[in-house]
Amino acid sequence: MNTSCLDFLQKKELDKGFYILYGDEPACIYKSKEHIIQSNFLNSEFIRINLDLEDDDFIEILNEAKMSQDMFASGKIIFFKFSKNRLNKEIREKIELISNHEADIVSVLEISEVKVSTLKKDLFSKLSRGMLIDCSEPSEKEIFEFIKFTLPDNLVSDEQIKIHQSLYEGNFSLLVNDMELLKIVDDSKYIDNIFSENSTKDNSKLVSYLSEKKIGSAIEVLNYYEKNEPGIIPLLIWLFNRDIQAINMILTKNGSPKKLGIWDSQLNSYNKIAKRFTKKKIESALFLLDESDKKFKGFLRGNPWDSLREVMFEFI
Repeated sequence: MNTSCLDFLQKKELDKGFYILYGDEPACIYKSKEHIIQSNFLNSEFIRINLDLEDDDFIEILNEAKMSQDMFASGKIIFFKFSKNRLNKEIREKIELISNHEADIVSVLEISEVKVSTLKKDLFSKLSRGMLIDCSEPSEKEIFEFIKFTLPDNLVSDEQIKIHQSLYEGNFSLLVNDMELLKIVDDSKYIDNIFSENSTKDNSKLVSYLSEKKIGSAIEVLNYYEKNEPGIIPLLIWLFNRDIQAINMILTKNGSPKKLGIWDSQLNSYNKIAKRFTKKKIESALFLLDESDKKFKGFLRGNPWDSLREVMFEFI
């Protein structure tokens, strides 16, 4: 079965089995993996294993992975990576072997560098089972339907969707990132703010100000929110958490900030900030964010905005 990423994300039930993610849109790849995990292992423990098809001892490592057990895990998922842009006979045979795994093992193969036309000709037609998920950049029509499916009913007129869509032209990763914010913001007043030029886009201004050590300008943005949109603070806490995750990825060289919805034009700012961070500063910033969240929810006394302002000084 071949399906687009956005259609795949709308499926509520998935069969355990074999999935191939092809195409090179980072947000589609990330969200598809997340959807596979949530659909197969919702609120339960599972074993996660990462393998590379080009490993010299691939078959031996694969057999060991299949045999591994954990008495507390309800299942097992193996993520396979292939980063070359050509398929040879050995790789095709390995993929066929993976596709015939036992039903109780979820297998996910990511192929982002091979041309789609080559995959369809030399691989897909020869597989007897598996779900093929196209993770290429979606078309305008697909994005329109995705927004319509995701937005609350009061915001899904065709005119509103086209306005939202125009704000993200050429940046699907940012659209997916802002869609995630809908899960933590319940008030429709702030939901609409998410999809405006002056809301989460201001987060890029904050990052830019902080990268240039313009703490005064960054504080002004935060003060504006405190005075005019105080209920939006959960969104800002979420965004700062994401920024710190991105900085940690850069420091540890583990993962790509693009997976968090941060686009290429912002990376220079994040790299500048990362040079000032240490593990201790990351821990301090996360502590302050947790403090701000607890103050907002009433678990701690004090002004949550003061804690956010302290977080900003960790970035300088």
